Amino acid sequence: MPNFDEKTGIRYGVISPNAVGQNSEYDLYEGPNCTDPQYEGARNEIIRVLDTVFEIACIYSEEKQVAIRDEILECFSDHYDGSSDGQMDYSDDEYDLHVSGDNFGIFVMRSPYYTYCGNCSLCAPGAGDLDNPIDKDTGSFPADPYLYRALCLGPEWFDEDNDQYARKIPYRVFRVDNDEEVGKNEKTGET
Repeated sequence: MPNFDEKTGIRYGVISPNAVGQNSEYDLYEGPNCTDPQYEGARNEIIRVLDTVFEIACIYSEEKQVAIRDEILECFSDHYDGSSDGQMDYSDDEYDLHVSGDNFGIFVMRSPYYTYCGNCSLCAPGAGDLDNPIDKDTGSFPADPYLYRALCLGPEWFDEDNDQYARKIPYRVFRVDNDEEVGKNEKTGET
């Protein structure tokens, strides 16, 4: 799988989970748009095995098969205590994110926004390192071969507070659809 969006050519971005706003942690780990990929995989495997058993045995009516499957899945769900390594997937109308289980990073695989940054480490070859943004207006852009456009999280994922604990957005944000900078005043050119 390539580390870029095949439609736009913009690289995926990776950012530390510790960089996002404190309120965003709920959305990533417990909110209605997150899923545990290990849970979903195990649940799908249980369904696959049960379907195979029911197909071979042919001893239960379809109604009884559904009741047995539902009871087994409910028991599995009741006793499932979460991904052992903390992996989570997040998906909504704007974003597709994957939080790695080792707390290495949040992989931004779909977003309406991008920023400029350097190459990520060998842990995510070809992806953009959102924790180390580059300002394209003051850096060696576009001659710098290590400068990438990378999908990123928008301003809503960061704290707006100005206290010492606030996790402010670490990079400039541009729209994928029109390359305009988000938050920039068109009249003054300032953010």
